[in-house]
Amino acid sequence: MNMKKYLYVNALSSLGSRMDLIACSALIFTFEHSAFWLMAFFVARQVGGMLFSPFAGILADRMDRRQAMIASDIGAGLALLAILLIPHPYVVVAAAFLKGMLYTLFAISFQASLPQMFGPEKLAWVNSLKVRLESFVGIVGFLLGGLLTDHVGYALVIGADAASFLFSAAILTRMRWESRATPDKAEKAEGKETASGGMRAAFVYLQGAPVLLAVSLLAAPLAISTAAHNYGLPFLADGLSRGDATLHGLMWSAMSAGGLVGAYFAVRFSVDFWRGLLGAYGLMALLVVAAFAADWTAAVLLLLGCAGLLSGAAQVYEGTLLQQAKNEVRGKVLGVQGFLGRSGFFIGFLGAPLLTAACGLFGLVVCAQVLLIFALVGLGVYVQKSGGVADSRRG
Repeated sequence: MNMKKYLYVNALSSLGSRMDLIACSALIFTFEHSAFWLMAFFVARQVGGMLFSPFAGILADRMDRRQAMIASDIGAGLALLAILLIPHPYVVVAAAFLKGMLYTLFAISFQASLPQMFGPEKLAWVNSLKVRLESFVGIVGFLLGGLLTDHVGYALVIGADAASFLFSAAILTRMRWESRATPDKAEKAEGKETASGGMRAAFVYLQGAPVLLAVSLLAAPLAISTAAHNYGLPFLADGLSRGDATLHGLMWSAMSAGGLVGAYFAVRFSVDFWRGLLGAYGLMALLVVAAFAADWTAAVLLLLGCAGLLSGAAQVYEGTLLQQAKNEVRGKVLGVQGFLGRSGFFIGFLGAPLLTAACGLFGLVVCAQVLLIFALVGLGVYVQKSGGVADSRRG
C-alpha cells in the first residue's frame, strides 16, 4: 500500500477517537455519580499514557515498530468492544487507561517510523500533511461525534471507532518498511532494559544533541500552557455568551482551522526549524493571552485562529526535529518527550482549578503562557550557548 495513503487511514482512526470521546462521555452521564466517573475517565487516559511513555519508547526501539502499531490498534479496538459488551463504569475507566497506554505506544512507534517510511528528505512535508489531517479531524470530529451520538446513540459511534482501529491494523499487515531499529550492543548483551534505564540512555544521547534535548524538555511547559487554555475555553465561551455550547465548539474549530493553515505554510518557506519553533510558540502564547483579554466574540475567534496557525507551524517543526534523532534511540527520545508532555498535561489540569480560584481565569492563562515564554527563552539561550543551532537548519 502507498505510504501516503496510510496517513489518511491513521486520520480516520483519529476521527473515530474524537467521536468516541463524545460517545463515551454520553454513556458516562447515564451512570450514577456521573461527575466522578467522567473525571476518572479523563484522568485514566492521561495517567495510562504518562506512566507507559518510557516503556513505549523502549518497546519502539526494541521490537518491530510496525508490529507494535498493529498490536496497539487491535488492543484499542478490543478495549472499545469491551465497553459495548459490558457498559459498566469500571470497564469504561479501565478501557480509557488501556487506550492511553496503547495510543502512546502507537504514536511513538509511528513517529519513529516516519523517516524510514518516507525518507529523511520528506519529513517536513510528511509532518505538514500529518498536522493538517489532525487539524481537519479536530474541526469535524467532535461535532460529528455529538451529532451521531444524539441521533443514533453512543453504541454505534463507539463501534465505528473500534472498527476504524481494526481496519488500520489490517492495512498495516499489508505494509512493509524498515520497521526495526538496530539494537545497540548493550541491549543485545542484556536482552532487556528498564524504563529508568531507557530514559537514562535517551538523556545520555540528548546531552550531545542540544536542540533535541531542548525540544524534549519544552514538552512539559508547553503542555501546562495548553492545559490552561483548554481548561479556560468553556469558561471564556460562557462569559461571552452564557450557555452557548456552539461558541465553545467554534473556538476549538477556529484553532484547528488555524492549525491546518499553519501546517500548510510551514513547509512553504525556508525556515530554521528551531528558531521557527521558538518564534511560533512564543507568538502563540501572546495571542492566547490576547484572546482571553478580549471581550468581542469575533476578535476572540480571530485571535484563537491565529494562535492555532502558529501552533500548527510549530508542531511541524517540532516533529521534524525529533525525528532527526538516531534510529537506534529515536523511540526512547520520543518516549521521554511523551512522558514530559503527559506529565505537563496532568499537572496543568490538576492545577488549573486551584490557580483559577486564586487569581481568576485570566490570571491562570497569563501565568501558564508566561511559564511557556520563560521556558522558550531559557531553552533558546541554552541551545545558543551549546552551539546546537546549526544542527537544526533545514536541509
